[in-house]
Amino acid sequence: MTTQPQTATPLFPRNAISVWLALCLLIVGGMVIIGGLTRLTESGLSIVEWKPIEGIIPPLDDAEFQKEFDEYKTFPQFQKSFPDMTLASFKHIYWLEYAHRLLGRAIGLVFLLPLLALAATRNLSWKQTAKLTAIFALGGAQGLIGWYMVKSGLINDPHVSPYRLSLHLGTGFLLFGLLLWQTLSFSYPQHPSIMEFELPKPTWNLKIFACVVLLFIFMQIILGAFVAGLHAGLTYNTFPLMDGQWIPDGLWPMDTWYKNMFEDVTTVQFSHRATAYGLSVIIPLFWLAGRNNPHIAHLLPILFCIFVVQFLLGVLTLLFIVPVPLASLHQGNALLLFGIAVTIVHRLFIPLKSVAYETGNNPVMT
Repeated sequence: MTTQPQTATPLFPRNAISVWLALCLLIVGGMVIIGGLTRLTESGLSIVEWKPIEGIIPPLDDAEFQKEFDEYKTFPQFQKSFPDMTLASFKHIYWLEYAHRLLGRAIGLVFLLPLLALAATRNLSWKQTAKLTAIFALGGAQGLIGWYMVKSGLINDPHVSPYRLSLHLGTGFLLFGLLLWQTLSFSYPQHPSIMEFELPKPTWNLKIFACVVLLFIFMQIILGAFVAGLHAGLTYNTFPLMDGQWIPDGLWPMDTWYKNMFEDVTTVQFSHRATAYGLSVIIPLFWLAGRNNPHIAHLLPILFCIFVVQFLLGVLTLLFIVPVPLASLHQGNALLLFGIAVTIVHRLFIPLKSVAYETGNNPVMT
């Protein structure tokens, strides 16, 4: 996915567009983190109706809250999981889910209104407009997927479907990655140079290696969603062994082999661990392969350090049986890991062309 060069205009300078996209990126990242908190605190099923317009206004007094609470009582989460919940406790989970949905509405407006203004004033090429419009459409689809996920927990089982949870999380990370890609493209400096030193083009081997790393990280995130959806983190709370074994008994118990990867607690947790071990080998090798590449050499230590933190957070989350603060940090750091991997791929597929020197200034990458 590339971005066509675009001449900055006085009305919407290129750096102003990149700031707008960066703001949208921060909001999407915040939504992913708050979404994780709604799952960890089981707040996601507290609002049992999807009201895109009317839902903007929350309950304004205890009488309105009591009405929401009475409706919540008719659904499985209250009846099977929290039959002793009080109105005060309900308010806590309600406000967290409300904040998540309100942020979703906010990002729609923050993204759409400037996009319409930029397109109307022809500050974007038609390709840029098409790409950003596609990202907006994906954001809208993400809202529908979120409600599709919530509905799965409002029928009989007061837990959302792991399949729908992984789809929702995966789409959220995809949205974050595409938005980051466009932000990086608009953020390239536009400096007139006095003297330029051409940078070598990245090799295809390094590009493919970067894509493999990104794919493994995304796979690990999806596996993490299945771990969360199956509550697999509440079992085998030891490390590095599982039930005293490197390879636990009971793997792949289902006759339909592929269902084990998504529905069996033991297999899902083992797969999540195995992918983490795989990344602990792949990422250092990638650092070794790209350590002298001028496009990404400075980013590879950051990738490695974020991965080490992510690995440790995963282990601690498991050992302490999924406390909310650690689990939330684990998901938030996954966003950072994914983001730096996307940045590396972007730098290789849309590389800076040269090091430009300007009179009296330090070198700048262009």
